[in-house]
Amino acid sequence: MRLLNKILFCSHILPTLSIPVTSKTSQNHDITPNKILDILNGLTNTQINTIYNVNSDPVIPIYPKKKSTDTSYTLSEDELRSAIHIPLEFQHCKGKQPILLVPGTADPAGSTFYFSYAKLLSNTSFADPVWVNIPNTSLSDTQLSSEYVAYAINYISDTCISSPTKNDATSIGMLSFSQGGINVQWALKYWPSTRDTVSDFMAISADFHGSKLEGICSGLNDTCTPAIRQQGYESDFIHALRKDGGDSAYVSTTSVYSGVDEVVQPQSGENASAALNDVRDVGVSNTQVQIACPGKRAGGFYTHESMLVNPVAYALFVDALTHDGPGNLSRIDLKTVCDQVVPPGLGKEDLFGTEAMAIGYGLVDTLSYDDKGDGKEPSLMDYVQV
Repeated sequence: MRLLNKILFCSHILPTLSIPVTSKTSQNHDITPNKILDILNGLTNTQINTIYNVNSDPVIPIYPKKKSTDTSYTLSEDELRSAIHIPLEFQHCKGKQPILLVPGTADPAGSTFYFSYAKLLSNTSFADPVWVNIPNTSLSDTQLSSEYVAYAINYISDTCISSPTKNDATSIGMLSFSQGGINVQWALKYWPSTRDTVSDFMAISADFHGSKLEGICSGLNDTCTPAIRQQGYESDFIHALRKDGGDSAYVSTTSVYSGVDEVVQPQSGENASAALNDVRDVGVSNTQVQIACPGKRAGGFYTHESMLVNPVAYALFVDALTHDGPGNLSRIDLKTVCDQVVPPGLGKEDLFGTEAMAIGYGLVDTLSYDDKGDGKEPSLMDYVQV
């Protein structure tokens, strides 16, 4: 019934969606019946969103912890491993670096990235996308969601070791959307072994410092799941994440965001929630697209979710993956990139699909989530130093 509701909801809102507001009019590309079918496939394909994947044992044991400095997992290894979705096309580190995709609140990973980075990265010669499908679409305790991410990081790195080519390069890239950013940052903080395997962390619309728009929880309790409460600007979770250098990068990080984000605020200037510091000197770039491309298409009215198809973000991520350190605007052809609405390889239908995914899954899953607790955010785990 929930899947049917999503189909009906998305089919209703799809015709009303529009491209980001810009000072210029983009080219008009008709959405053909085949493209409509592709949108529906991205929204309703249960296989790409399943948490019941069959994955083999890792070559190097990573459970209950990979290194003595890691936190012990509280979830079972079967749960953690089965959430990892490895596409049939995955090359197991044979010439392409694995990129682990991590979704946001109320969004399933497969559908989240179907219209953006699953397509974009799979068509490159250097990146190979996989993703982790977090149960309850990341609406439960974010500490538990982060366990899935921490395990997946070391598991995907392990696939390089087990590759028939015996590839010595075991590093992977991370790409997150929204809450996925704090899931990755939490994993890097409390499972230090993951820092050894992540070469680049790329974050879209992240809320590393939480959001001051959490006031929605005060009046609409039906929307206040554990994860949403934990993302408040003054939540215990966010305070714990920021403490002891958690507001700085642990690995080379490229963070890209929109100043008009309707979900995360503040998201502009030096206090942008998505901006990370760099006390460890690992390399960080924080980019607001409206500042990178003022008055241009790519610097237009991009929402929280439409940042998934922002061309500046993609250009910076490609730059990060093909150079040492984070993405750097000085190496990008901004004259070309700023005049784009979506990256080359995507179309208007991918923007529509992304918006439909975020609204359809976001509303239906959030409102139907039935374990909202006692109105308080989950307690911090024992391993967290408060």
